[in-house]
Amino acid sequence: MKKFLLLLATPLFVISCIKTKGEITLSYNKAKAIYGDLDSLRSLPLLIPMQPVEQPKSYFVSDDYVLVGELNKGIHIYDNLDMQNPQRVSFIQIPYNKEFYVKDNFLYAESLYDFIKIDISDVYNPVLVSRAENVFWTVQENDQGEQLLGFEREYVTAQFEVNSPEAKEIKRSGTLYYDYMENLIPESEVPITFTGSDDGVKGTMNRIAVEFGHVYVISTDKLYTFSNSFGLQKTSEININSDTETIYATNNRIYLGSTTALTLYSASNPSNPWEVSELQHTESCDPVLPNGNVVYYTLRALEDEGCNSLGENTLNVVDVTNQNEMVVINSFQLDSPYGMALIGNNLLVGEGANGLTIFNANNQQNLTQLQNYPNIEAFDVRSHPTDMNIILVTNSNGIKQYEINWTTLQINPLGDIHY
Repeated sequence: MKKFLLLLATPLFVISCIKTKGEITLSYNKAKAIYGDLDSLRSLPLLIPMQPVEQPKSYFVSDDYVLVGELNKGIHIYDNLDMQNPQRVSFIQIPYNKEFYVKDNFLYAESLYDFIKIDISDVYNPVLVSRAENVFWTVQENDQGEQLLGFEREYVTAQFEVNSPEAKEIKRSGTLYYDYMENLIPESEVPITFTGSDDGVKGTMNRIAVEFGHVYVISTDKLYTFSNSFGLQKTSEININSDTETIYATNNRIYLGSTTALTLYSASNPSNPWEVSELQHTESCDPVLPNGNVVYYTLRALEDEGCNSLGENTLNVVDVTNQNEMVVINSFQLDSPYGMALIGNNLLVGEGANGLTIFNANNQQNLTQLQNYPNIEAFDVRSHPTDMNIILVTNSNGIKQYEINWTTLQINPLGDIHY
């Protein structure tokens, strides 16, 4: 069947010059709609042979295997019984997938318009157990009855009236979307899928959470709630900050991290969470990790990643004892904080190219920095699910596994999962 292209992350755009006769010349991404048979995508086989690793995104760690998400295509399965020599063995095919989450032998994933649940109690024989269709977007069709499946992009330059809708939209987002009749599609009607990573052994760079008998999924500006009792049933859809990046659910609370705020939602009614309070901060990229009555959140300011270069590079400690009024009680300057993991009383913070940093979190509110490993490139950080002496970190080339002595803080490399 045809190969379809999905819309990508936020594009670049250039305003090249301004004309004097009410026109402006703009360079922008022209996104032309691609249509096809949605039912054919839904009926593709789930398990297929190994596929090339081209755009790895998210990952999950089990006792004996590791799952690595392939952007828009599905999930690579690695046999990790021999940690010194992990082997890629097969592939779970999920068209247009960006996010997945694993809990209690079930894998949850978005697939364009749909949300699906897969039984991976035998990961080498996955079984689809539930599909909630058309829960994220209303299916759009062309005049042939084919469904909108994505967009093909072309970087072009053209002239527009200075105050035209096209010019305003290019200045705002850098992209114009067109349907099969070359009509402009408002961005609010474009089925924008998600960006981020999954969770299993909990990291902090997540956009899906499974707690309280429900599944919570964030898009760029919505929080979707699904009942998880008998299949997946959407129970609510609420508007959230338009720049939300991460989610973490625990203790009847849901924490959302956006580029401008940390927001707390109550899950006392887990089918319909509601906003309780918000703590605004300088515009930065923002993972979140609760720990008892405090929440750790990192702010990162790297312009080449879409973060505000004038923002902060800090690890912040927030007292959430009073859920109606979150208060920052401590802050630590870092170089470039990304994901976090809490292993025992140790808080690990990946700092990308600036290394891996470990804090003593025995006192939840007053962290003490123990060690920085400048030679370990670390973005997200995870613990092994059953062996706290093994950690996994993502870097530019894949996933590295390490054995750590928590007394001496000596770290020894194990096998790598190369992308």
